[in-house]
Amino acid sequence: MSPRPPGSRRGRRRLTACVLALTTALATVASPSTSASADEPCANGFVAISFDDGPSELTPDYVQALYDAGWVRATFFLTGAHALEYPEHVDLLAQYGHWIGNHSFSHPFLDELDSTDAFNELLGTNQILLSQTGVAPTLFRPPYGRTNAAIRAHATTLGMTEALWTADSYDYNGVTAEEIVDNALEVEPGGIILLHEGYETTLAAIPDIVSGLADRGICAGKIVPTTTPVEAWPGTYHYAEAAHW
Repeated sequence: MSPRPPGSRRGRRRLTACVLALTTALATVASPSTSASADEPCANGFVAISFDDGPSELTPDYVQALYDAGWVRATFFLTGAHALEYPEHVDLLAQYGHWIGNHSFSHPFLDELDSTDAFNELLGTNQILLSQTGVAPTLFRPPYGRTNAAIRAHATTLGMTEALWTADSYDYNGVTAEEIVDNALEVEPGGIILLHEGYETTLAAIPDIVSGLADRGICAGKIVPTTTPVEAWPGTYHYAEAAHW
């Protein structure tokens, strides 16, 4: 029998250790860590950024702020009266791919109107926006969130889904831009943020809202109908949520 070469057993152990180390390294490369996956854009879903009461004098600035924040698209619920006043701003929203919804004609308490007047508030605005954009709205938001079964039925008759909100920025209460950001970022994935046109503070808040969502792995999405009821606020439900554009 030939003598075993000196150190051959140690050599095999070293070879085995090297093979195991290489196998582990390859497995790590092939299977990214969970933390790496969480860093992917939109990994944690979508929320909808929505603005009520436009168009306004500030609409072009809102569009620019959303564009500068990363070509972000939002949903703008417009009143018929303001659409007639600023038709060029309606065109601008459509050109930049924003979703345009119906917010009544004159912004009344729809639940205090008789059925015919409430229906005409929605119908008239649909006709105006259709004539301006070539597309009839498929989303409706009642002013002040004041709604009932009859108003929802009117929206359905006109081919629209009622979309409320799940996170109120309270920008209409005179709060600061920082407070608007904090309030908006209370939103959960699939939710809808309520903001308004016409406020400089809201305009200033847009970049930080978008970046704050991105930090959580959330992207701005589109409002879509859902068959599952979603609680907008305690005791009030709607059938809308945010999803990929």
